[in-house]
Amino acid sequence: MINYLKIKKEAGVGLIEILVAAAIIGLSLAALAGVGNFALGIQNRIKKTTAASYLAIEAIEATRAIKDEDWTAITAFSAGVPVHPIQGGSPAKWSLAAGNETIDGFSRQIIFANVYRDSNDDIDQVTSIFDANTKKITVTVSWSERGQAQQISLSDYLTNWKPE
Repeated sequence: MINYLKIKKEAGVGLIEILVAAAIIGLSLAALAGVGNFALGIQNRIKKTTAASYLAIEAIEATRAIKDEDWTAITAFSAGVPVHPIQGGSPAKWSLAAGNETIDGFSRQIIFANVYRDSNDDIDQVTSIFDANTKKITVTVSWSERGQAQQISLSDYLTNWKPE
């Protein structure tokens, strides 16, 4: 003889087990989706930071090329005034223009700073011996990501290695 109450009781337990398993699977998939979304956000940030780094390096190299051709093209701009590189002419040459530039959502600028040296000819902002043949450049690339301002800055020193 089959016990009707026992069969009914076991069927209910099976349904609860299915619901618990579905909940565990659902939570696991939600957690995986969260991790995937986080990974995509990190990947996007790395992509933007890498692009910004390349733009900053390009600006430094363009300024170095301008300096190698004509030092006065560098000294023509006042310290602290933003400039940006532009390429034009035939054959194409780099030059500098006043202000910031925008490239694919990135804003780029170059700032020149005067350099001072101490009595040992080391760079030193305190003793204030002006070095007319050296300029510090700082390239800043900024962008907006998820509503927050981001930026990277690279600095370098340029020297007029063939002073007149």
